[in-house]
Amino acid sequence: MSSRQITRGMRTGGRSARVREAILAATFDELLDHGYAGLRVDAVAARAGVNKTTVYRRWPTLEDLLVDALTTWSHDVPVPDTGNIETDLLAIGRELRDLLNGGVGRQVAALVLTAGLRKAELREATRRYFAHQVTRAVPTVNGAIDRGELPPDVDVEALLTSVRAPLFYRMVTTGDPIDDALVEHTVQVTLASARAGLLSTV
Repeated sequence: MSSRQITRGMRTGGRSARVREAILAATFDELLDHGYAGLRVDAVAARAGVNKTTVYRRWPTLEDLLVDALTTWSHDVPVPDTGNIETDLLAIGRELRDLLNGGVGRQVAALVLTAGLRKAELREATRRYFAHQVTRAVPTVNGAIDRGELPPDVDVEALLTSVRAPLFYRMVTTGDPIDDALVEHTVQVTLASARAGLLSTV
């Protein structure tokens, strides 16, 4: 997924929205090229074609800019509702697989998993990212409960974590590409665990 694809949901019209989109897209591009350690506001501004004062006016610190970028990223990851929980979880896993296998997604994930541990602002952005994904998945999980596919006391956060954590783990530990076999395996393990009551809120 490219930086432009990540920011596609922001297009609300007007010059201000276009400038914001350009700056956030440039932020992702700079992350891809230089990583978090090499990220500089002046480079982001140059890449976006704006003065760096424009960036600082909207985001007083680099962390503020990254928080907005992470929030934008989280809003762009869809949560499906196909009417079948296995299909839904496979779609969630494959979307994350594609993100983590791509350059931009890998840099953003690395930012979430490393810099976020050191910076309070990024930790909060990371918390909001995962909380947002849980909130968006609630209707999908509730539908599965209503259809009898999941027990009524299933924990939505635990369910999503069970699907996503092994994908992040592979990226962090080996850096190997995440394949469909891993996604399918994690979904099967997740469903078996949920149906056995191991992912309940109790």
